[in-house]
Amino acid sequence: MDTKEKTRRTPSPNRPPANRRVAAASEKKPAQPQKTPQDVVYLPPKPLARGKLLLRLATVAAIVIAIVLAMSVFFKVEYIEVSGVNQYTPWDISEASGIREGDHLMSFGIAGAAAKIMELPYVKDVRIAIKLPNRVLIEVTEVEVTYAVKAQDDAWWLLSSKGQIVEKAEEGEQEQHTKILGVHVLNPVAGQSAVAQETHEQSTMPDGTTVPPVVTSAQQLSVALDITEYLENNGIIGDAQSIDVNDLGDIQIWYGSQYQVKLGDTSQLSYKISFMKQAIEQRETYDSGVMEIKVVDGDLKLYYTSFQ
Repeated sequence: MDTKEKTRRTPSPNRPPANRRVAAASEKKPAQPQKTPQDVVYLPPKPLARGKLLLRLATVAAIVIAIVLAMSVFFKVEYIEVSGVNQYTPWDISEASGIREGDHLMSFGIAGAAAKIMELPYVKDVRIAIKLPNRVLIEVTEVEVTYAVKAQDDAWWLLSSKGQIVEKAEEGEQEQHTKILGVHVLNPVAGQSAVAQETHEQSTMPDGTTVPPVVTSAQQLSVALDITEYLENNGIIGDAQSIDVNDLGDIQIWYGSQYQVKLGDTSQLSYKISFMKQAIEQRETYDSGVMEIKVVDGDLKLYYTSFQ
Protein backbone atom coordinates (compact mmCIF):
# COMPACT_ATOMS: atom_id res chain seq x y z
CA MET A 1 0.00 0.00 0.00
CA ASP A 2 1.44 3.34 -0.95
CA THR A 3 1.79 6.38 1.23
CA LYS A 4 -0.95 8.39 -0.45
CA GLU A 5 -3.56 5.77 0.24
CA LYS A 6 -2.65 5.55 3.95
CA THR A 7 -2.88 9.26 4.27
CA ARG A 8 -6.39 9.31 2.87
CA ARG A 9 -7.65 6.69 5.31
CA THR A 10 -6.18 8.24 8.40
CA PRO A 11 -8.81 10.49 10.05
CA SER A 12 -7.90 14.04 10.83
CA PRO A 13 -7.80 14.82 14.53
CA ASN A 14 -9.86 18.01 13.88
CA ARG A 15 -12.73 16.22 12.17
CA PRO A 16 -15.41 14.17 13.88
CA PRO A 17 -15.74 10.52 13.26
CA ALA A 18 -17.78 9.53 10.28
CA ASN A 19 -20.47 7.84 12.38
CA ARG A 20 -20.99 10.90 14.74
CA ARG A 21 -23.66 13.42 13.82
CA VAL A 22 -23.33 17.05 14.82
CA ALA A 23 -26.60 18.96 14.91
CA ALA A 24 -26.73 22.28 13.22
CA ALA A 25 -27.58 25.39 15.20
CA SER A 26 -30.86 25.65 13.32
CA GLU A 27 -31.81 22.14 14.44
CA LYS A 28 -31.74 22.97 18.20
CA LYS A 29 -35.12 22.37 19.98
CA PRO A 30 -36.65 25.69 21.05
CA ALA A 31 -37.17 26.23 24.80
CA GLN A 32 -40.78 25.83 26.07
CA PRO A 33 -42.22 29.07 27.52
CA GLN A 34 -43.28 28.90 31.20
CA LYS A 35 -46.99 29.32 31.93
CA THR A 36 -48.06 32.34 33.92
CA PRO A 37 -51.27 32.64 36.01
CA GLN A 38 -52.83 34.50 33.10
CA ASP A 39 -52.52 31.38 31.01
CA VAL A 40 -54.75 29.38 33.41
CA VAL A 41 -58.10 28.66 31.81
CA TYR A 42 -61.17 28.22 34.04
CA LEU A 43 -63.97 26.22 32.61
CA PRO A 44 -67.56 27.31 33.44
CA PRO A 45 -69.59 24.93 35.61
CA LYS A 46 -71.84 22.58 33.89
CA PRO A 47 -75.40 23.85 33.73
CA LEU A 48 -77.83 22.23 36.16
CA ALA A 49 -80.09 19.84 34.43
CA ARG A 50 -83.61 21.16 34.10
CA GLY A 51 -85.07 18.17 35.85
CA LYS A 52 -82.88 18.64 38.92
CA LEU A 53 -83.69 22.37 39.03
CA LEU A 54 -87.42 21.71 39.00
CA LEU A 55 -86.99 19.10 41.71
CA ARG A 56 -85.17 21.55 43.96
CA LEU A 57 -87.78 24.26 43.42
CA ALA A 58 -90.55 21.81 44.22
CA THR A 59 -88.77 20.79 47.43
CA VAL A 60 -88.42 24.41 48.60
CA ALA A 61 -92.07 25.10 47.79
CA ALA A 62 -93.15 22.03 49.73
CA ILE A 63 -91.18 23.16 52.79
CA VAL A 64 -92.72 26.64 52.68
CA ILE A 65 -96.22 25.22 52.34
CA ALA A 66 -95.59 22.86 55.24
CA ILE A 67 -94.46 25.76 57.47
CA VAL A 68 -97.50 27.86 56.56
CA LEU A 69 -99.87 24.96 57.19
CA ALA A 70 -98.19 24.21 60.52
CA MET A 71 -98.59 27.83 61.63
CA SER A 72 -102.23 27.99 60.56
CA VAL A 73 -103.22 24.62 61.94
CA PHE A 74 -101.07 24.04 65.00
CA PHE A 75 -99.77 27.43 66.31
CA LYS A 76 -103.02 29.00 67.44
CA VAL A 77 -103.84 30.86 70.65
CA GLU A 78 -105.52 28.55 73.14
CA TYR A 79 -104.41 30.03 76.48
CA ILE A 80 -103.80 33.63 77.61
CA GLU A 81 -101.94 33.90 80.91
CA VAL A 82 -101.93 37.28 82.72
CA SER A 83 -99.73 38.16 85.69
CA GLY A 84 -99.01 41.26 87.80
CA VAL A 85 -102.56 42.59 88.05
CA ASN A 86 -104.30 43.93 91.12
CA GLN A 87 -106.55 46.74 89.96
CA TYR A 88 -107.73 44.62 87.03
CA THR A 89 -108.72 41.01 86.49
CA PRO A 90 -106.92 38.76 83.97
CA TRP A 91 -110.09 38.87 81.88
CA ASP A 92 -109.92 42.71 81.77
CA ILE A 93 -106.36 42.59 80.42
CA SER A 94 -107.15 39.83 77.94
CA GLU A 95 -110.14 41.73 76.58
CA ALA A 96 -108.20 44.99 76.34
CA SER A 97 -105.41 43.30 74.36
CA GLY A 98 -107.72 42.29 71.55
CA ILE A 99 -106.14 38.82 71.41
CA ARG A 100 -108.68 36.07 70.89
CA GLU A 101 -108.56 32.31 71.07
CA GLY A 102 -107.91 30.91 67.63
CA ASP A 103 -105.65 33.79 66.54
CA HIS A 104 -102.37 32.76 64.97
CA LEU A 105 -99.51 33.10 67.45
CA MET A 106 -97.25 34.63 64.83
CA SER A 107 -99.67 37.15 63.39
CA PHE A 108 -101.80 38.80 66.09
CA GLY A 109 -99.37 41.74 66.56
CA ILE A 110 -97.60 42.02 69.93
CA ALA A 111 -96.94 45.77 69.66
CA GLY A 112 -100.56 46.57 68.88
CA ALA A 113 -101.88 44.40 71.72
CA ALA A 114 -99.47 46.02 74.20
CA ALA A 115 -100.53 49.51 73.10
CA LYS A 116 -104.19 48.67 73.73
CA ILE A 117 -103.42 47.41 77.24
CA MET A 118 -101.39 50.56 78.00
CA GLU A 119 -104.56 52.61 77.47
CA LEU A 120 -105.92 51.26 80.77
CA PRO A 121 -105.41 53.95 83.46
CA TYR A 122 -103.70 51.82 86.11
CA VAL A 123 -101.29 50.11 83.69
CA LYS A 124 -97.74 51.44 83.93
CA ASP A 125 -95.97 48.91 81.70
CA VAL A 126 -96.74 45.66 79.85
CA ARG A 127 -94.74 42.84 78.28
CA ILE A 128 -96.17 40.21 75.93
CA ALA A 129 -94.50 36.96 74.90
CA ILE A 130 -95.57 33.82 73.06
CA LYS A 131 -94.89 30.30 74.22
CA LEU A 132 -95.18 27.59 71.62
CA PRO A 133 -97.30 25.84 70.74
CA ASN A 134 -100.40 27.69 71.99
CA ARG A 135 -99.83 30.21 74.82
CA VAL A 136 -99.67 34.00 75.14
CA LEU A 137 -98.02 35.40 78.26
CA ILE A 138 -98.95 38.94 79.38
CA GLU A 139 -97.01 40.55 82.24
CA VAL A 140 -98.49 43.80 83.57
CA THR A 141 -96.95 46.41 85.87
CA GLU A 142 -99.58 48.58 87.49
CA VAL A 143 -99.36 52.09 88.88
CA GLU A 144 -98.64 51.72 92.58
CA VAL A 145 -98.72 55.36 93.66
CA THR A 146 -101.12 58.07 92.55
CA TYR A 147 -101.21 61.80 93.21
CA ALA A 148 -104.13 64.20 93.43
CA VAL A 149 -104.47 67.27 91.22
CA LYS A 150 -107.33 69.67 90.59
CA ALA A 151 -109.06 70.07 87.24
CA GLN A 152 -110.22 73.42 85.90
CA ASP A 153 -113.57 72.94 87.72
CA ASP A 154 -111.72 72.30 91.03
CA ALA A 155 -112.67 68.61 91.02
CA TRP A 156 -109.86 66.33 92.19
CA TRP A 157 -108.37 63.71 89.88
CA LEU A 158 -105.75 61.05 90.47
CA LEU A 159 -102.70 60.75 88.20
CA SER A 160 -99.45 58.81 88.10
CA SER A 161 -95.90 60.13 88.33
CA LYS A 162 -95.75 59.70 84.55
CA GLY A 163 -98.55 62.23 84.15
CA GLN A 164 -101.27 59.77 83.17
CA ILE A 165 -104.77 60.51 84.44
CA VAL A 166 -106.02 57.49 86.40
CA GLU A 167 -109.52 58.34 87.54
CA LYS A 168 -111.65 60.94 89.25
CA ALA A 169 -111.18 60.98 93.01
CA GLU A 170 -114.06 60.24 95.29
CA GLU A 171 -115.08 62.95 97.74
CA GLY A 172 -112.30 63.41 100.32
CA GLU A 173 -110.08 60.81 98.62
CA GLN A 174 -107.48 63.46 97.73
CA GLU A 175 -106.47 63.62 101.40
CA GLN A 176 -105.06 60.09 101.09
CA HIS A 177 -102.70 61.14 98.31
CA THR A 178 -99.88 63.64 97.82
CA LYS A 179 -101.59 66.73 96.42
CA ILE A 180 -100.07 68.77 93.60
CA LEU A 181 -100.77 72.45 94.20
CA GLY A 182 -100.29 75.49 91.99
CA VAL A 183 -101.46 73.93 88.73
CA HIS A 184 -104.73 72.61 87.26
CA VAL A 185 -105.29 70.03 84.54
CA LEU A 186 -107.57 70.73 81.61
CA ASN A 187 -110.45 68.37 80.76
CA PRO A 188 -108.87 65.24 82.30
CA VAL A 189 -109.74 61.85 80.78
CA ALA A 190 -108.85 58.56 82.45
CA GLY A 191 -106.06 56.78 80.58
CA GLN A 192 -104.78 59.90 78.85
CA SER A 193 -101.87 62.20 79.65
CA ALA A 194 -102.61 65.21 81.82
CA VAL A 195 -102.61 68.62 80.11
CA ALA A 196 -102.10 71.72 82.23
CA GLN A 197 -104.62 74.52 82.05
CA GLU A 198 -102.72 77.64 81.06
CA THR A 199 -103.36 80.35 83.60
CA HIS A 200 -100.46 82.68 82.81
CA GLU A 201 -101.50 85.51 80.54
CA GLN A 202 -99.35 86.77 77.71
CA SER A 203 -98.31 90.40 77.82
CA THR A 204 -98.60 92.73 74.85
CA MET A 205 -95.97 95.22 73.76
CA PRO A 206 -96.91 98.76 72.60
CA ASP A 207 -96.40 97.66 69.00
CA GLY A 208 -98.90 94.82 69.44
CA THR A 209 -96.33 92.03 69.74
CA THR A 210 -97.32 89.37 72.26
CA VAL A 211 -94.77 88.18 74.80
CA PRO A 212 -95.23 84.64 76.16
CA PRO A 213 -95.10 84.20 79.93
CA VAL A 214 -91.76 83.42 81.51
CA VAL A 215 -93.24 80.36 83.20
CA THR A 216 -96.11 78.33 81.77
CA SER A 217 -98.53 76.01 83.51
CA ALA A 218 -97.15 73.16 81.42
CA GLN A 219 -93.71 73.80 82.92
CA GLN A 220 -95.16 73.83 86.41
CA LEU A 221 -96.88 70.47 85.85
CA SER A 222 -93.68 69.02 84.39
CA VAL A 223 -91.67 70.09 87.45
CA ALA A 224 -94.32 68.66 89.79
CA LEU A 225 -94.17 65.28 88.00
CA ASP A 226 -90.36 65.32 88.19
CA ILE A 227 -90.63 65.79 91.95
CA THR A 228 -93.08 62.88 92.30
CA GLU A 229 -90.59 60.66 90.49
CA TYR A 230 -87.71 61.81 92.71
CA LEU A 231 -89.81 61.11 95.79
CA GLU A 232 -90.52 57.57 94.60
CA ASN A 233 -86.85 56.98 93.76
CA ASN A 234 -85.98 57.88 97.35
CA GLY A 235 -88.65 55.67 98.84
CA ILE A 236 -90.78 58.63 99.94
CA ILE A 237 -94.18 57.26 99.05
CA GLY A 238 -97.21 58.63 100.83
CA ASP A 239 -95.16 60.65 103.33
CA ALA A 240 -95.35 63.90 101.38
CA GLN A 241 -98.59 65.73 102.04
CA SER A 242 -98.30 68.21 99.18
CA ILE A 243 -96.06 69.54 96.40
CA ASP A 244 -96.48 73.25 95.72
CA VAL A 245 -95.19 74.50 92.33
CA ASN A 246 -97.11 77.75 92.26
CA ASP A 247 -93.77 79.61 92.25
CA LEU A 248 -90.94 77.75 90.50
CA GLY A 249 -88.49 79.95 92.32
CA ASP A 250 -89.87 78.85 95.69
CA ILE A 251 -90.92 75.20 95.39
CA GLN A 252 -92.24 73.73 98.64
CA ILE A 253 -93.05 70.27 99.97
CA TRP A 254 -94.96 69.51 103.14
CA TYR A 255 -93.56 66.30 104.59
CA GLY A 256 -96.62 65.17 106.49
CA SER A 257 -97.54 67.94 108.93
CA GLN A 258 -94.09 67.82 110.49
CA TYR A 259 -91.76 69.60 108.08
CA GLN A 260 -92.22 72.41 105.61
CA VAL A 261 -89.39 71.91 103.11
CA LYS A 262 -88.38 74.82 100.90
CA LEU A 263 -86.43 73.65 97.84
CA GLY A 264 -85.95 77.03 96.16
CA ASP A 265 -85.77 76.93 92.35
CA THR A 266 -85.63 73.96 89.98
CA SER A 267 -81.84 73.52 90.08
CA GLN A 268 -80.57 70.12 91.33
CA LEU A 269 -84.04 69.00 92.38
CA SER A 270 -83.16 65.30 92.49
CA TYR A 271 -80.23 65.99 94.83
CA LYS A 272 -82.34 68.27 96.97
CA ILE A 273 -84.96 65.54 97.46
CA SER A 274 -82.28 63.03 98.43
CA PHE A 275 -80.69 65.59 100.75
CA MET A 276 -84.10 66.27 102.31
CA LYS A 277 -84.62 62.57 103.07
CA GLN A 278 -81.22 62.29 104.75
CA ALA A 279 -81.85 65.41 106.83
CA ILE A 280 -85.24 64.15 108.04
CA GLU A 281 -83.82 60.72 108.94
CA GLN A 282 -81.17 62.40 111.12
CA ARG A 283 -83.63 64.46 113.15
CA GLU A 284 -85.56 63.34 116.21
CA THR A 285 -89.04 62.00 115.62
CA TYR A 286 -90.58 64.76 117.72
CA ASP A 287 -88.92 67.59 115.75
CA SER A 288 -90.94 69.81 113.46
CA GLY A 289 -90.02 72.94 111.61
CA VAL A 290 -88.97 74.57 108.37
CA MET A 291 -86.17 73.09 106.29
CA GLU A 292 -84.68 75.37 103.69
CA ILE A 293 -82.29 73.70 101.25
CA LYS A 294 -80.01 75.99 99.26
CA VAL A 295 -77.14 75.60 96.84
CA VAL A 296 -74.10 77.44 98.22
CA ASP A 297 -70.86 77.40 96.21
CA GLY A 298 -72.03 74.27 94.43
CA ASP A 299 -72.89 72.40 97.65
CA LEU A 300 -76.24 71.83 99.31
CA LYS A 301 -76.78 73.53 102.65
CA LEU A 302 -79.61 73.00 105.13
CA TYR A 303 -81.09 75.86 107.16
CA TYR A 304 -83.48 74.66 109.84
CA THR A 305 -85.96 76.61 111.94
CA SER A 306 -87.97 74.78 114.58
CA PHE A 307 -91.71 75.39 114.99
CA GLN A 308 -91.30 75.21 118.75
